[in-house]
Amino acid sequence: MRRFKFTLESVLTVRKKALEDARIRLASIMNIFNKQNEILNEMEIALQNVRNDSERYLFGETFSPCLVSNYNSFASKIIQDITTQKLIIEKTKTDLLRQQELTKKAYIEVKSLEKLKEKQKAQYDREVLQEEFKLIDDIVNSRRTIA
Repeated sequence: MRRFKFTLESVLTVRKKALEDARIRLASIMNIFNKQNEILNEMEIALQNVRNDSERYLFGETFSPCLVSNYNSFASKIIQDITTQKLIIEKTKTDLLRQQELTKKAYIEVKSLEKLKEKQKAQYDREVLQEEFKLIDDIVNSRRTIA
């Protein structure tokens, strides 16, 4: 009996490797995206702390216009950094969405080949079963003619 051999096995292997690479890239981009969001949250917390300190010196007993001005300048710089960070996050988000689409496409390609392989395997199994039935039939018929 011949063994089952999927003719597109090498293509399936290549596509599985491409899918794995796409998943790795997607995970990498997701890690970068999450780190960038953490940085943004830290910047917003720092901005809130600077504003609180500025208000404390503004309304406190020891009013210092120079210190309040420095806090306001620093708050402006943090706001600019937050704006920049949001732009970076948006770019990373578009990269993430693009990579998700590529990963989805690679997954569909692998699944379609796997389904084709399953269909060919089922057809092979049916053919083997038919051959076995013919063989058994031949054995039974040959015993009848001998007896």
